[in-house]
Amino acid sequence: MKWLSCAFCSLALACGGSTTPVSSTTWSHKRPDHVPPPPDKSARATATDAPIPEPSDPRERLVVVKDGALWIMQPNGSEARRLTSGTRAIPDENPAFSPTGHEVAFSSARDGAAKIYLLSLDGSGARALTDGTKGDDLQPAWSPDGHSLVFVRSHHGERSDLFLLEVERGVERGVERGEPRLLLEGRDRTPSQVGWPTWSPDGQSIVFSADREEGFGTGLWLVRPDGTGLRRLTRPPMAQAWVRDLRPSFSPDGAEIALASNRHAASGDSGDDLDIYSLSVDAGTMTRLTNDPGVADDPCFSPDGQRIFFTSTRDALRVGHVELFVTPAHGGEQRRLTRDEAPFNLAPTAGLLR
Repeated sequence: MKWLSCAFCSLALACGGSTTPVSSTTWSHKRPDHVPPPPDKSARATATDAPIPEPSDPRERLVVVKDGALWIMQPNGSEARRLTSGTRAIPDENPAFSPTGHEVAFSSARDGAAKIYLLSLDGSGARALTDGTKGDDLQPAWSPDGHSLVFVRSHHGERSDLFLLEVERGVERGVERGEPRLLLEGRDRTPSQVGWPTWSPDGQSIVFSADREEGFGTGLWLVRPDGTGLRRLTRPPMAQAWVRDLRPSFSPDGAEIALASNRHAASGDSGDDLDIYSLSVDAGTMTRLTNDPGVADDPCFSPDGQRIFFTSTRDALRVGHVELFVTPAHGGEQRRLTRDEAPFNLAPTAGLLR
C-alpha cells in the first residue's frame, strides 16, 4: 500500500454518517483550505447476506478477555484455553496479539497500579514492561515490526496521553524494554474517550480516538510515530460532546479502518448505542456494518482481512452479558462465536501463532 499521507490528508476533512441501518457517506476530498464539505446523500452501501469467509491460515487464533482473564481460542470460538488468572474485580485488559506470533501485550492492575505486561504464549508467564508509577498504563498496540508498543497513560482521569515504548528482543526472558517516551499529550474535554491507538500496517501512522477540545465530539485522529503530523480523520456528523468514534482497527492491507461509533444516534439519550462501522482510507466513505439491537463494540480485523470480530450485548440476559461475534469485512452474515456461562467477553485481538 502506498504511503498514507495523501489518503489521510483527504480523510482529515470529514467523514459523515446516516441514520439508515446500512449506509455510507462520501465526501469530496479535493477541497481547498480543509473545509468540511457536506455529505453526498446519494452514496449508499447495500445490505447483503454475504457468508462469513473461512480462515485462510490454520495458525489463526483469537485472544479475548473472558470474565477478566485472557483466553486464547480458535477463530470459530472453539478450544478456548485460559492464559491468565485475572478476575472481573481485577481484570487483565486490552490484549494485543504480537506480530511475531509469540506474545500478547495487555494492561492490568494486578499489582496495584495499571501497567503494560507482555505475556509469552510459550507458557513462561507475564512480565511488566512499565512500572505504573506515573499514571495508569492502558491499551497497548504493536507496531507492525513488533519492536514498539504505543499505549495510553491516563492521569487519574484528568488527561490521557499517548506514549511509545521500544521492546527489543534480548537474552533475559526474550525481551528488553526501554523507557517510555511521550508521543502526544492529551488535550481533551472527555479524557475517558481518548485512546485505543492502532498502528497503520506500513508503520508510518498511528490512529486513535480523541476530541482535542474542538467541540465536535470524539473522532479519529492520526499522528506519526515521531509525534508530528497530527490531523483529524473523522468529524462526527453533529457537533455534540456525546457523539464519538471509538476503538479503531486497521485492516491488514491498510485500506480500511473498523471502528465503533454512535454517529447514527438521534440524541445524547441514545449516546451509548454503538455500532460497527468501516472507514475506507482512500475513498473517504464511512459504512455502517451492524444495526445491533444491543451495543456492538470492540471491532478487530482477522489476519487475512476478510472478517471483523466484535462484541455485542444483543443477546444479553443481564447487565454485563457480552458475547463475541464475527461478520464479513464488508458486511453480511453475523455469527455468534461464544456462549459462556459467565458471558463477559471483551476486546478480541487476532493473530497468527508462529
